[in-house]
Amino acid sequence: MEYEQIISRLAEIKDEMNKPDADLDKLTEETDTLLARRKEREDAAEKELKRKNLMDQLNAGFKIPEVKTPVEDSDMIERKQFMDYIVTGKLPEDSVLKRANATNVAADMGVMIPRHVQQEIIKEIEKIHGRLYGKVKHTNLPGGVEYPIGSFGATFSRISESTISDRQKGGSITGSVIFKYNIGEIRLAKTLLQKILSVPAFESELAKVIAEAYVKAMDDELLNGVPANSQMEGILTKTTVKTISLNENDMKDWKALQSKIFGKLPLGFRSKNYEFVMTAGTYECNIKTLADDNNRPVYSETFSPVDGTLNCRFKGREVTLVENDLLPDFDDAAAGKVFGMLWVPAEAYAINSNMGFTVTKYFDHEKNQEVTKALVINDGKVLRPDLIYLLKKVAVPSTSSTPSQGG
Repeated sequence: MEYEQIISRLAEIKDEMNKPDADLDKLTEETDTLLARRKEREDAAEKELKRKNLMDQLNAGFKIPEVKTPVEDSDMIERKQFMDYIVTGKLPEDSVLKRANATNVAADMGVMIPRHVQQEIIKEIEKIHGRLYGKVKHTNLPGGVEYPIGSFGATFSRISESTISDRQKGGSITGSVIFKYNIGEIRLAKTLLQKILSVPAFESELAKVIAEAYVKAMDDELLNGVPANSQMEGILTKTTVKTISLNENDMKDWKALQSKIFGKLPLGFRSKNYEFVMTAGTYECNIKTLADDNNRPVYSETFSPVDGTLNCRFKGREVTLVENDLLPDFDDAAAGKVFGMLWVPAEAYAINSNMGFTVTKYFDHEKNQEVTKALVINDGKVLRPDLIYLLKKVAVPSTSSTPSQGG
């Protein structure tokens, strides 16, 4: 086992030992073995270095000098300086970690996270793959520039030997968007990172903390963001998005749902890979309980009867389940509230960011606390409101009627 692998495994054991079902005896035995192997590697490396220095001096005819430790490569120096900055607040000596000025970007964004750690953060985000964040289009474009919405997709046209396809043509998709430089922050717990000593373990834990907080915030802003508050544009706050109104009686009648939802979708929308978004409560209590006139489930195919794995599909379309802090269950939603959504995520919405995270520290004199936070610049916009339908709960119509006029 290589030295780096030993260090990495020791860091994993620190996490595993806190689990309720951890086999502490086995982990203790493995730790003792790893520590012994680490010492062997370190002793062997030191002995080899001494041997080399001795041979060099004998060949040169000089007095044997004191053994010096090998010089670390610049990448590891940068990573250690960054870790030292997070844990102790000591500013890095290298200018490499200092954020460069850019157009429309604040120069005091703190210390740039090293490239190695940036890659770890992106890997963690890909693992978590936010329920909504991971489905939309992601771009890395300069902010403050107006982009035609048609440029985010492609169009089909016939060509001949004398004509070629126009790359700039946006078809019938009109309008434009401007991505802003919105700064978001992720506050880091000081005690969480101070207990970690090795650089790889520190970087791994930091990446997990940032990725989880970032993806959760992106899912929330994607639905509820308010641009006036320097947030991404939320779908629920976009006034041009169409709605489909459903009451309690509709949600109990599969024929009514068929008519009010699927019967109203334009052919252009139906031809795309659209999906549903709703809570687990809505899916379990209102969709999977739909029955025909003989009380037989209509959508029993939406789960796997083989292994019990929830295969969330409705009318053959994928259903993305979200937490109740993003959307309410249909049964709990008040009249006028959105409880679900149909959309074509990859075409309907875009998030623009270069994922260039930075970290800054400051002392909050009001609370007498040292604050460490990660910062990132991004923005999100609705590209195609016509590819989004919000499912809104409405009250059941009154059964009273006006008497007919006789004549």
